[in-house]
Amino acid sequence: MKNGLVALLVLMSVYFTQAGNRIIYTINDGWRFAKGASFGAKAEKFDDALWMKVNIPHTWNNLDSDDEIPGYYRGQAWYRKSVFVDKNKQNKRAFIYFEGANQETSLYVNGKFAGEHKGGYTRFCFDITSLLRFGEKNTFAVLVDNSHNPDIPPLSADFTFYGGIYRDVYLQFTEPVHFSTNHYATSGVYIRTPKVNEDEAVVDVTCLISNDSDSKSKIILENVICDASGREVEKTTSTLALPAKKTVTEVQKNIRIKNPRLWDIDDPHRYMVYSRVYNKDDFRLMDEVVTPVGLRWFSFDADNGFFLNGKHRKLIGTCRHQDYCKKGNALRDEMHVRDILLIKEMGGNFLRVSHYPQDPVVMEMCDKLGIVTSVEIPVVNAVTESQGFLDNAVFMAKEMIHQCFNHPSVMIWGYMNEILLRKPYKDKKKLEQYYLDVEKVARTLESTIREEDPSRYTMMAYHNDPDSYEAARLTDISMIQGWNLYQGWYEPDINEFQRLLDRAHRTYKGKVIMVTEYGPGVDPRLHSYSPERFDFSQEYGIDYHNHYLNEMKKRPFVAGSSLWNLNDFYSESRADAVPHVNNKGIVGLSREQKDTYLFYQASLSKAPIIKIGNREWKTRGGVVNTPENMCSQILPVFTNMEEVELIINGKSLGKKKSEDCIAKFNVPFCNGSNTVEAVGRQAGIELHDLISVDFKLIPSDLNQHEVSFSEMNVMLGSPRYFEDRKAGAVWIPEQEYKPGSWGYVGGTPYRRETGFGTMLGSEVDIAGTDNNPVFQTQRVGLEAFRADVLDGEYSVYLYWAELDSDTKKESLIYNLGAEATHSVAGVRCFGVSINGVSVLDNFSITREYGYARAVVKKFKVVVTNGQGLNIEFSRQEGEPVLNAIRIYKN
Repeated sequence: MKNGLVALLVLMSVYFTQAGNRIIYTINDGWRFAKGASFGAKAEKFDDALWMKVNIPHTWNNLDSDDEIPGYYRGQAWYRKSVFVDKNKQNKRAFIYFEGANQETSLYVNGKFAGEHKGGYTRFCFDITSLLRFGEKNTFAVLVDNSHNPDIPPLSADFTFYGGIYRDVYLQFTEPVHFSTNHYATSGVYIRTPKVNEDEAVVDVTCLISNDSDSKSKIILENVICDASGREVEKTTSTLALPAKKTVTEVQKNIRIKNPRLWDIDDPHRYMVYSRVYNKDDFRLMDEVVTPVGLRWFSFDADNGFFLNGKHRKLIGTCRHQDYCKKGNALRDEMHVRDILLIKEMGGNFLRVSHYPQDPVVMEMCDKLGIVTSVEIPVVNAVTESQGFLDNAVFMAKEMIHQCFNHPSVMIWGYMNEILLRKPYKDKKKLEQYYLDVEKVARTLESTIREEDPSRYTMMAYHNDPDSYEAARLTDISMIQGWNLYQGWYEPDINEFQRLLDRAHRTYKGKVIMVTEYGPGVDPRLHSYSPERFDFSQEYGIDYHNHYLNEMKKRPFVAGSSLWNLNDFYSESRADAVPHVNNKGIVGLSREQKDTYLFYQASLSKAPIIKIGNREWKTRGGVVNTPENMCSQILPVFTNMEEVELIINGKSLGKKKSEDCIAKFNVPFCNGSNTVEAVGRQAGIELHDLISVDFKLIPSDLNQHEVSFSEMNVMLGSPRYFEDRKAGAVWIPEQEYKPGSWGYVGGTPYRRETGFGTMLGSEVDIAGTDNNPVFQTQRVGLEAFRADVLDGEYSVYLYWAELDSDTKKESLIYNLGAEATHSVAGVRCFGVSINGVSVLDNFSITREYGYARAVVKKFKVVVTNGQGLNIEFSRQEGEPVLNAIRIYKN
């Protein structure tokens, strides 16, 4: 009888699949939107005709970080939409899901309150069955508020808290008997694997089934496990009686799979569990949920790191923020997909999903690609000592765990990041009490997570202040210690990095250690052949990452690492080389691959790789420095192949072996178009890479005729090159004047004083320009700039910005002491003359233009009698300065 029932169920499931399936579709398009607390906007008949029309995903802060207005809008906004619902759905249950809206959301349907949610980074849903009118249009009004709320994490962080409905919104219709939707907006199905080895896997399937009808119902619950090809592997059924208006939990345990194909980094095989509910009387399919499952076992060891399926694996990957250029966090699914593909193509096997749960497609891609992940809640920088804060943090942890529970890639739950970075008290007694409150939050979250999911590890990420974390007793709570370390960037000695790792291993016996953040800022437009920390050059980025990667590889106790960050992301409070952007990403806001990405790709990939570095530096420039009237500059090639040959304009520069996956060539560039080809050879495999470079050659002797002079763009006080991509121009480093050539006379480079010594230039945001690096350095006390150009007419452009302010600016805590100490401009007035003619007198940058604003003055000059250009600066009060100069032959 039982076999006959099973056979009948199989036939009926095929027949009734379409009839019984839940219906799910997005309602992303054509919303009306307005900022502000619009009175009456929840009402069904409210007139929103003049509101802006937007599509979801949407954020109202997407352009705030690209403007020069400080801060960004944090407050209320409304979304409204009219949705027609078919009459044939009136016997179904109706739900609306929001995959992400930041950070407090209230929903009204046809003018009636449907529900609210606190927290900006997890999914939530509301049952709207009783509020809908079927066969008619229905009005959805959504109030979203991203205002600061001291009871909702995060309180502060080095990223922008975008407001809006920035992930998908969709409707879901089910039969009255269905898998539960009311358990943290999940599918209602949870897969556990209490035992997995190479010979056998044991699977438990927990199903939450709701009966929303007015009468009890008898059902048959079926779970079918299929492999990736669709072949049925195991099946189990059970019969249940569901009381009316109740949700019942049923666990089908000890489903055994012999010789399982394991989920692994290199072979992320997933089985599919088809969970189905049938009406027992007529075998009608009432609901179905499909859940991917990966069979694997894993462990962390304090001395030997991470093991997956019994094999040691060094976890190396990135963190990730959900930002994109001019879109903020409102990304389409395919954009999330591309980001995770970038990690896989780089050779990475780990993703720290930071500092909050992200779009569901992110976890789905990690499952598909074999990328081990940690996911965390946004308890960042500080806590509020209130029960409301604790309750919200605990609820966020439960949402995160249950919504990501079935993803085999997830092996770590995180719940605090640099939580003592913003200590709210200086008073010793108050600080001690605050430490106790932070510890309470940490221990509550730790116990909550372990109770909800004892199968995974827990992690807390600290910044380099171990004494404080020890004083707050936080270092002994989580199973994994994550350390965010920036030696060689915010702190001067890069070798302190490995000393800190060794200290942590000695001090915290039995604790698993991971490096959860590290990385320098890199502006891909900046280059230097004498790189230093905080110069934002591509070259310093390579030196830094090479050092960190090598030191972590040497230490088996470092279980893994996640560099900061996969992509550049918006942070309103930052200035740096790119204003309002944290550019520690190895790819840019628009996903341009920086040299640091290519370095990791060559270092981590198993497939042969050869990539010419500086590949996006399309417009280069420099001074003639070879007898052949060319400019020789270093060009890196990133490769994991044994040997590299580099060819410039058809001429081979020879072959080199790479060191740490980098081969550096001195490349002689000619004026104009250059073609560079790299050829890698290994074990019968030959790979080619090709780039084109437009090179603007500047003669070293301006009186010789082999190379004609047309223009030069020089940054004063700077050893860097900067590519102005919008203008197709290149800015080159300064040099001291020599007769017959060009350069500065007198003065010193501007260097800012910080808590860790001096650094190049200023980190202030320069208003009125997109080319901050041109204005962030200067030569102070400059006497003259000379260029022994030939006779003719020239345009001379002088670039200024006052870098010293009379007003002390607020310290940026995320720079960890590396921000500039306050320097006072005082009164600065000077004169400028060109070839003996006074062009500016008593010139004060701040008096005329203010602090940190770009100023460009253009002068037309006729050079005669072989006098060249002589721009002189006369001190009247304070030191004369010049940030940059452009000389163009008309």
